Amino acid sequence: MFLLVGLAAMAQIPKEEILLDTGVFPKENVKLSVNSKVLLAGELLQYKAYNLTASNKMSNLSKILYVSLRNATDSVVFNHKLQVNHGTAHGDFFIPSNLKTGIYKLIGYTNFSKNSSSDAFAQVDLYIVNTFVKSELMPSSKETVVMTSSTEEDLQNLKTRQDLNSLTIKLNKKTFGLREKVTLTIENPEPSINGNYVLSVRKINPVKISGDVAKATKVTASEVFYIPELRGELISGVVVSKLNNTPAANKEVALTIPGKDYIFKIATTNAQGRFYFAIDEPYNAETSILQLYGDEAMRNTYKMVLDSKDFKITGKPQRTLKLEPQLEPWLEERSVQLQVENAYYNTKKDSILSHKAKPAFYDNLGTVFLLDDYTRFSTVRETFVEVITLAAIRGSGDDAKFVVNNAYDPNRLAKFNRIDPLVLLDGVLIQDNAELLNYNARNIESVRVVTEPYRYGAKIYSGIIAIESKSGDYSPAATTHEYITEINLPPVVGEKRYYRPDYGAGTQLSRIPDYRVQLLWQPEINISSKDFTTAFYTSDVSGVFEILIEGFTEQGVYFSDKHHFSVTEN
Repeated sequence: MFLLVGLAAMAQIPKEEILLDTGVFPKENVKLSVNSKVLLAGELLQYKAYNLTASNKMSNLSKILYVSLRNATDSVVFNHKLQVNHGTAHGDFFIPSNLKTGIYKLIGYTNFSKNSSSDAFAQVDLYIVNTFVKSELMPSSKETVVMTSSTEEDLQNLKTRQDLNSLTIKLNKKTFGLREKVTLTIENPEPSINGNYVLSVRKINPVKISGDVAKATKVTASEVFYIPELRGELISGVVVSKLNNTPAANKEVALTIPGKDYIFKIATTNAQGRFYFAIDEPYNAETSILQLYGDEAMRNTYKMVLDSKDFKITGKPQRTLKLEPQLEPWLEERSVQLQVENAYYNTKKDSILSHKAKPAFYDNLGTVFLLDDYTRFSTVRETFVEVITLAAIRGSGDDAKFVVNNAYDPNRLAKFNRIDPLVLLDGVLIQDNAELLNYNARNIESVRVVTEPYRYGAKIYSGIIAIESKSGDYSPAATTHEYITEINLPPVVGEKRYYRPDYGAGTQLSRIPDYRVQLLWQPEINISSKDFTTAFYTSDVSGVFEILIEGFTEQGVYFSDKHHFSVTEN
């Protein structure tokens, strides 16, 4: 662990810079569970990821996990970034109407698991059918996968496990009517089965898959060693000379993740010119601002090169999915049901759980000037002269600079008074003072001034001037500064509370159609010696439904169990 902490300064390190045997590091691998491997456009893919050690126990290393959906040519359909809690993470994806019918790969990995040649990522094949787009004619090959209808005999042959030393799934009935309450209890007679599981209740798709030949998928050979993201997402890169691309040590880089609860960080390059940022705070912005930090000569001499976070895989089999004509009645029925369900999306949408924002790094220090409480002035300079009594602007033109007025040092004789203050606008570091002076002062909501010296990272400031605009979205991206780069940095996937109708609470839902086939999805249930009980309602869809409980015990043993029940029309 001491070795990991020492190396965690970078998301990735060139292997030639590592003097240790990387075999001493622990291993990490990811496993995936999904609500269904056969999905139609308009349905919701729901998944859970387990971050595991070599012994399949929950890993405490990586705090960020990635799940990606890719087509047959490895083009990315989506790439989700997930916060890992106690070794697990979960998310979902709405299958859009423009996604072609075919075989897709859902892969899961961590930055650290990419070091493994055999378990770099988990993969689940998904068979997606788009009933809104006519399938393209594909040439027949040995790698054609056929999807056809299952029979009544296939459904009758479904077996429910009843091992004595297994989890026991019990229902209040064996057969249910439409919109009827189902009470589900999971009994655990054996402490060795205590663990973390996913619980899914879904109608069995009346399809069979044949001709699916497993193909080995490999990771493109890498020349770097990937570091576990111990606290949060790692953003890394190198500062090099524009002249000869040589790395530059002891150069500073500033990162701003914008928003009302913005994140501001400063990093210093090491002897190899590399810098890193560990993002452990929640945020909602999709793009962030990265800039070289220093005087104008420094900013014109060097440039930043970010490490790529793309994850390429090879050995992609060109498999095609062939749909048999017998599937047409089922596909037509489900297509109509999905269109009706999606038409009532606003009534049935899931609830996104909000995260608790962290305060700015300076917290509640200093004095805040709410400009609407004062006479408004049209320029920033006038505002600082007339309103912001604790700070001032000295000089003009390119020589203009901001200073703070420390009441305990009116003659500016203290040790740090000759150092510039930290100036931020919506969390964006201001290095070109003229840019702020030309900003429309009527767009400013507040100015916070900290007049005492403040140390942040490796830098010391005479104080802080933190300006917030009314919109809170200031960005220098429209400027032509070469030292500023806008990077794509989407936030982690937010947690949801999935929609679950309650038909016992009244009749307000009686007129709303219900064509759910996924009756329940609980990605996080912890089974202990106590019984686990939950309840849900059936929908307007009849047929055979499957209860799946899947996960890993505390000892690292994979466990999966199924139970079936029927829903019939009243």
